[in-house]
Amino acid sequence: MELKTPSLGVGRTALFTAWMRQLESERPDALFGDPLAAVMLSALAEDPVLAEVTEMIKQTHDSAAGFPTYFAVRTRFLDDEILDALGSGIRQVVTLAAGVDGRTVRLGLPPGTRWFEVDLPEMTQFKNALLAHSGLALACERRGVAADLREDWQASLRAAGFDPQQPTVWLVEGLLMYLTRAAGESLVAGLTELSAPGSRLMLEHLKAAMLEEEGRFVRERVEEQGAEWVSARDDLEEWLGGHGWQARVYAGDDPHIGHGRPVAPLPACWLAAAALPNGRL
Repeated sequence: MELKTPSLGVGRTALFTAWMRQLESERPDALFGDPLAAVMLSALAEDPVLAEVTEMIKQTHDSAAGFPTYFAVRTRFLDDEILDALGSGIRQVVTLAAGVDGRTVRLGLPPGTRWFEVDLPEMTQFKNALLAHSGLALACERRGVAADLREDWQASLRAAGFDPQQPTVWLVEGLLMYLTRAAGESLVAGLTELSAPGSRLMLEHLKAAMLEEEGRFVRERVEEQGAEWVSARDDLEEWLGGHGWQARVYAGDDPHIGHGRPVAPLPACWLAAAALPNGRL
């Protein structure tokens, strides 16, 4: 089966992130392994877009030692939070802007887990084809949902079998910085509306300084791939609290979540894990 590289800018950032996960997987002290990333990179080895992504990785790595480690730490932090939530009995997971995330094949998930991956139609088609090409066994029931998160994605999610009466684990990774602040506000309000009591939310966002001079170099690398950071914020605990979520928030280079890894200060991001104890507000 021939795989076609996603043409969208955010699709290329998904390829970049998958490569970062593959680099981590090759380490003897890897925080996780991602076989889907390896399959994707092999399948696209002759694609010129992948060569461009490779050069971007080299430039970024040479200018910021420890930069790739952020993606490993982020991935492991979110992995641990997801597994903790599933360990509490939740069996419904939704990833918004799933990209080529390999968690549905690499995590040890409890029986009965149903995982919805929401993304643009082109990315959903690519991901479905990649999984079929890989031959990897799914660790849960997976449903790809084609939808634009700036539009009525909730209806598409419901149509795919999502049950708003059941607690949900929400994953919002590598997304909010590409949405306007208003769109991000709408996204969190929308997922909160669909969240039953006991739901969990794992979320990443940029620090505000990344939209200023401090973040210029990394922003330029992102823009070279056809994407653009358009929002950031430093008030995640208060912001999520306003939607009813009780959040723990960590800096991306916080040693408490770093597993002993030296993480470069750029890109400067926040990682949040939140619970919704009282249902919708």
